This record gives sequence, structure tokens and C-alpha cells, in this order.
Amino acid sequence: MDKPDSGRSKVDIVGLLAATTGIFSVLEEADLRRLESELEWVGVPGGEILIQQGDPGDSMYVVVSGRLRVSRRNDEGTEQVLGEIGRGESVGEMALLTGEHRFATVRAIRDSGLVRFSQDAFERIVSKNPGAAMLIARRLVMRLEQQGKANVGHGLSTVGVVATGNDVPLADFCTRLTAALAQWGPTLHLNSAMLESHFGPGTATAQDDATTLRIDAWLDELEAKYKYLIYEADPGPSPWTDCCARQADRLLFVARSTATPPAKVAASLSLEHTTARREMVLLHVDGNRSPSETRRWYEPFRAATHHHVGMNTPSDYDRLARIMTGHAVGLTLGGGGARGLAHLGVIRAMQEARIPIDMICGTSMGAVIAGQYAMGHDFQTLLEINRKGWIGMDPLKDKTLPLVALLAGKKLDRMLTMMFGDARIEDLWIKYFCVSANLTHAKAIVHDSGLLKRAVRASMAIPGVAAPLCDNGDLIVDGGVLNNLPGDVMRAICGGTVFAVDVSPQKDLAVDPAYRELPSAWRILWSRVNPLAKPLNVPNIFAVMMRTLMLSSVHKSDLVMKDVDLYIRPPVDSYGIFEWHSIDKIVDAGYQYARKKLEEWQAGHSAAPHGVAAAPPPP
Repeated sequence: MDKPDSGRSKVDIVGLLAATTGIFSVLEEADLRRLESELEWVGVPGGEILIQQGDPGDSMYVVVSGRLRVSRRNDEGTEQVLGEIGRGESVGEMALLTGEHRFATVRAIRDSGLVRFSQDAFERIVSKNPGAAMLIARRLVMRLEQQGKANVGHGLSTVGVVATGNDVPLADFCTRLTAALAQWGPTLHLNSAMLESHFGPGTATAQDDATTLRIDAWLDELEAKYKYLIYEADPGPSPWTDCCARQADRLLFVARSTATPPAKVAASLSLEHTTARREMVLLHVDGNRSPSETRRWYEPFRAATHHHVGMNTPSDYDRLARIMTGHAVGLTLGGGGARGLAHLGVIRAMQEARIPIDMICGTSMGAVIAGQYAMGHDFQTLLEINRKGWIGMDPLKDKTLPLVALLAGKKLDRMLTMMFGDARIEDLWIKYFCVSANLTHAKAIVHDSGLLKRAVRASMAIPGVAAPLCDNGDLIVDGGVLNNLPGDVMRAICGGTVFAVDVSPQKDLAVDPAYRELPSAWRILWSRVNPLAKPLNVPNIFAVMMRTLMLSSVHKSDLVMKDVDLYIRPPVDSYGIFEWHSIDKIVDAGYQYARKKLEEWQAGHSAAPHGVAAAPPPP
């Protein structure tokens, strides 16, 4: 509900509106001052609703401080987040333009200050200033285009950091995170001691309205000066801890990885009205030890995602900062059988170019390589694991009675166990997901939790070749059926720089032009067992099935190619999809090609922190 705030100066309002990039930027200061009498300050505490979907539209607002989240509930009752509104942006104008009821619900993510304009004032602005009307139309179109596409790093300004126990070195964590975020813009680390240093002893625990107004005004000034504010909460419940939670766009709950998660978050933290996105950060003392039991932390803190951070590993803090600010680097690896070994060469080239990989995903063979990398293996280990698996264990030589599939799958399962053991996706050092296809419901599935080997097995269950996986009565098959190069999924999750590696040929399985029809099976068999017979250029059943599988994804890959930041297609078409013995040649082909592509791409982009080829935004 709206709460007018009479303690603000309307002179300040006019100055702020004149400096916005919205509709008021086209008005003269004299015009703005004529509207002064119609401007009304509105204060909305974090968590409360400003606009309710379905209500009449009788006013619009401009955000002076804080942040709002826009969401819409569909006919099935599901609520979808459409975007966020920050300082200097307007909200509510759509209903005034259309005369319809409110299209969506707008809630304050944190304590927010706004200026309200009546419908009459709005109509006068639009009628006298055609440029303002054009700006409104453009903004509405942009918002509609971005619905459902907003990445979690968009609009990040304030980060609340809360320790889950007394053993968490919260001050040290905040200091390191501040340094990492500072690479993307001016960043300030705030705590209760700094607050009392500025206002005097006892301020952090004071709860009277006058003190609260002074603190809010000071925080507004800091937010205007700094790109990011880190709010370090007190060790326990306090008015300052509550303030940190209310002010946060993002809430990070920091825990030692060896600690036991609580059954629930203490009610005294007053987080029930906080709408900030909640994320877990698990600090690891031993960076060589694989994380475990990560999912235990999700439920009590209602975390949307998690991050594994080595307590004394600067690169982990840099990765966390990139993910939080929407500057993460995501790598997408496509399916393609043995040709997918080229992914190893691409990874090597990225490492040599000092381009970090913050998130990685894949389909089929791409899911295999991506999973191996996410486990933390270096290039040589990756090479040997695949040599041992695909050549040494030879999982394709496992024929069975072809009633459901050509392969029994036992060798394949043993190979995946060798590669991944019992690792779970949420326990991987970096974010990973892979894509499979639900044959029962004809839809793609994104695997981002659970046993890694099972998710990979699902992603590479080629229909007719390997048996589908059973999942609550559904049949799950190779993701290449629907999405062989899931760069679009990575784009939605990553929101930063996305690379995609495509090893699926545009043209494949050509035969002798002289053939009017394929030779008979007996003739093909004879040509293969008789050393004196002329070899026939005819693909085998595996190759035909693999190519058929990928046909539906070829067009989708073309669309992905246009959407990603760098599309890499190594020259591996000449290698067969089961030519595992050419591993060294295929890997080298991927490496040599990717190295050149990355050099060209980096040359066209400004330098950025820690090898990120996209330039950071200006302070």
C-alpha cells in the first residue's frame, strides 16, 4: 500500500526528474516546476505492494530510490517475474495510456521512495510533449520484449550479506567480495560500525522514525554515488541486520561448507517480508576437496541458487562477482559423437586466452565434456579420461537384442561411473546443466541438480541406439532431439557473455552420386568382409540414426548462432561420429580453430578484468 512521505523536498524531486533518462528528460525545468504542486512523495517499505494487478490505473510513479519488481499472475495462478524497475525509471504508465486496469503487480524489493503523478498531470505532459509520448511507447515495447528474459544480475545495486553461523568470517568475505565487485564499478562495503561512525554511537540500534529517515537519506546518497553497496549484517538479529535485508536487491547467506544447516532460518531475522533474491554461498577452506550435500542448504533459506567459493581463492570471488552483475561467461557445448572431442581443444584455447568459464552446459557429447570440466579437471586429465572411456572401455561394443535399443547400456553406465562417480550437479565447483528430451511429453528438460552421471546418461540416450531413461513413468532421451546446442538456455541463465561450440555438420552422410538406390545389405556386408571387394561409401545404421536425431536441431542451431556472442564451429566434419581413435587429431583441430577465433574476438573487444573479453560497464 502507498505510504506518502512528507519529509522530502520537492526541489530535490524536480532535480532528479530532470536528470532521468525517462519521459521527464524531454521536459524543460520550468515545465517540471509547474507540476510541483501535483507531485507526491510515496514511501514503500521493502516487501510491500505498490500496484496490485487488476486495480484501476489512476497514477504513475518515478523511482527516486530503491527497487521494484514487476510480476504477473496468469490464469493458472502461476506468477511470472517480468522485470525490475530501478532509480530514475517510471512505472504504471501503461494503464494510464490504455485506460485498462493494472496489467501487473509491482512490489518494492527494498525500502523505496517514489514520486507519484496523477492521471491529469500525466495526460498534460503527454499532450504537450510528443517526445515524452514516444519515449513511453519505446520503453513499453522494450519491456514487453524483455518479459521472461531478464537475467538475475540485471539491476543489481545492493547486496545484503548474512552469516548463517558464528563461525563465518563475514567481514573478510565482504571485503573480498567488495574488491571483486569494484572491478565492475565503484563499490562500498557498509556495516553497523560505519553507520555509527557517521551518525554517532547507538544509531545502528535506534528504531525511531527520525533516525530511520536520516539513515534512509544517507543510504540514498551512497547509492547514487556508488554502483554497488555491500551491506554486512550484524552477527545476530538487530535493527541494522533488518535494514540490510530490506535494502538488498540480493541476499547472500554465507555458510561454511562443513557446517550443519539449520532446520529453518531464525524468525528474529525478520526476513519474512523480504523479496530480494536469496542465494547461498558455501565457503570452502580446502579448495581441493569436492563440495558435498549442497542441497541441504536450499530449503531452510529458500535459496534460488548457490555458489561454491574457496575461502582464500580470489578467482572464486571474481566469478561470483561476474555472475551477480550479469557479466558471467557461459560455454555451451553441442552434441556430435566423437566430433565432440573438439570441445576439449576449445576449453584449452579458452584457458590459454585467460577467458574464464563461469557456467558450462551441453547436450549429448557436449553434456559429457561439460560435466567433466565442471568437476574441476585440468586439460590433461580431461584428455586421459576420454581416452580411457571412449577407446579403452569402448561402450558402443555392447550389443543386445534390439527390441528397445541396439546397445545393452551396461558398458556405457560403467564408463559414466568411471568419469563421474556419484558426483551431484549441485556439488560441482561451477554451475552446470545439460539438456535431454522427454519423449513422453515432447518437451526439453534442463538437468541442474541430481546425480551427474544420470543426467549425462539421459542427455546422450540416442533413440534406438541407447535405451531411454525412465523417470516417473516418462521416457527421457538424447537432448539433441529438441536442442542439440542449448545456447538459448545458457543465455537465459547466464545473462552475460555466451560462447557456443557446434560440432554438428551442416552436411553429412553423402553417398556416391551414381547410386540410384542404396546397395542391398548383403552387398554392403560382402564389401566389408571381403578384402578384395571395392569399399562402398554407405553410412552404417548408427550414423543414419545419429544424423536423423540431429536434423530437428539444425535449424535451432542456426538461430542460436545469431544470438550468442561467439559461435565456434571447428572443422571436424571429416571425422566420423564414432571415430574415437582420432581423439588427438580432433582435439587439436578444435584447439587450433578456437585459438584463432578467440584471438579475433578478443581483438574486437576492450580488455576486462581477469580475462573477460567483454568490457565492464563504466562506473
